Amino acid sequence: MLFGDEQIEELDDTDNLWVRISDDMQLDSHDNARVRQQRDWLLRNDKHMATIASRAEPYLYLMVEEIERRELPMELITIPMIESMFDPNARSRSNAVGLWQFVPATGKNFGLRHDNWYDGRRDVLASTNAALDYLEYLNRFFDGDWLQTLAAYNAGEGRVRNAITRNERAGRPTDYWSLDLPRETRMYVPKILAMADMIRNADKYNVTLPVLANKPQLRTINTGGQIDLNVAAQLAGVSASQLKALNPALKRGMTSPQGPYNLLVPVEYADTLELALADLPQRERTRGVRSYQVTSGDTLSRIAQNHGVTVQQLKLANNMRGNNLRRGQSLIIPNSGRATQVAQSKPQQLASRSGGKVNYQVRSGDNLWSISQAHGVTHADLAKWNGLNAKSALKPGMKLVVWPKQGKSSNKSMVYQVRRGDSLSSIAARFQVAVNDVMRWNQLGKSDYLKPGQELTLFVKNNS
Repeated sequence: MLFGDEQIEELDDTDNLWVRISDDMQLDSHDNARVRQQRDWLLRNDKHMATIASRAEPYLYLMVEEIERRELPMELITIPMIESMFDPNARSRSNAVGLWQFVPATGKNFGLRHDNWYDGRRDVLASTNAALDYLEYLNRFFDGDWLQTLAAYNAGEGRVRNAITRNERAGRPTDYWSLDLPRETRMYVPKILAMADMIRNADKYNVTLPVLANKPQLRTINTGGQIDLNVAAQLAGVSASQLKALNPALKRGMTSPQGPYNLLVPVEYADTLELALADLPQRERTRGVRSYQVTSGDTLSRIAQNHGVTVQQLKLANNMRGNNLRRGQSLIIPNSGRATQVAQSKPQQLASRSGGKVNYQVRSGDNLWSISQAHGVTHADLAKWNGLNAKSALKPGMKLVVWPKQGKSSNKSMVYQVRRGDSLSSIAARFQVAVNDVMRWNQLGKSDYLKPGQELTLFVKNNS
């Protein structure tokens, strides 16, 4: 059974992250009826695991490293598979959020900050550390019994402790399988054991897991202060949408003034960003935005009017759904030109032509790849024509020379903001481009979800 349509490569066992995960599993699989029921469901619903594997791919190596460092059972890596399907933006009916599904109180107890700028429950590394701290606490509480520990992660230690006490008083066994627990918790631990068993015994169940290389895909970069993710993306040479997706804890598209200042960045761009940050003046870090502190009597419409932006632009910049303000609240005021481009998705002509040569002036958010796509040339040729290397960071105002193929017209670059009900196919049809191109331009996978407000870069023909 092949999960999804992923192409399978041959990897040496030492290079395959799934093998590493399997080798570090420690718990008995408990092949009973409850576990078999969950395993059978997983085997029937192969796309479920394909979605999980696709979402987990960027983060999984870093999380495995931390579990190994603490010498914990590798079965714990299946918790975010069960809790959130590895969606860092997942939210439950009980207001549990993130990969590990922390409710606000538990998140706060284990050091996860949550304010207008930052939600640590959505921070992949911070929430992983908090979850493992919580699991270690629970495991000590239950004297090293991992099944009771996992049950308590779902139901709370008090409820599991009470079930144990009732069985002790009645002279009944106190192992997890004998406890009278809520139905969800009775199914929760079997789900974890079934998922772990399927990963550990993939050959036995004729399961082919999508290949994940046993190496880091992301690196943590300390930006040393507040920075707009659009600026960071430009410096790194990645799309802003990709950088925002990798750092979902940042609620306003920039790091918090109070920190943390860490960004997860694809490893191939990390050095470029680190070097560029060293030379970046402080005033350039948040060049597209200003901050404003709400005073008594302020309204969104008044603030928007005073700063030359619309209420909708103001709400988008601050991740606001309603119109309520609090005195002392800090708001981001987007640059009006930048906000107009984002909110209205106004296409812009990329260059002015002079014969066969295009003289192009770099704008905020540009990188070599996006410019080459817009002009129908290769990334390598564009770098060569301008004496740059493939990973060179571009600065606004820089002049580039482009030599499009004879008779090939320049495309227009536009930023499109996803609306409710949009899909990749509907957006592609609207702008007469291919779905695969939209995915490639924005580094999206087949299983990636679009969210209202998400920004997509599109390259459309001049007459579109």
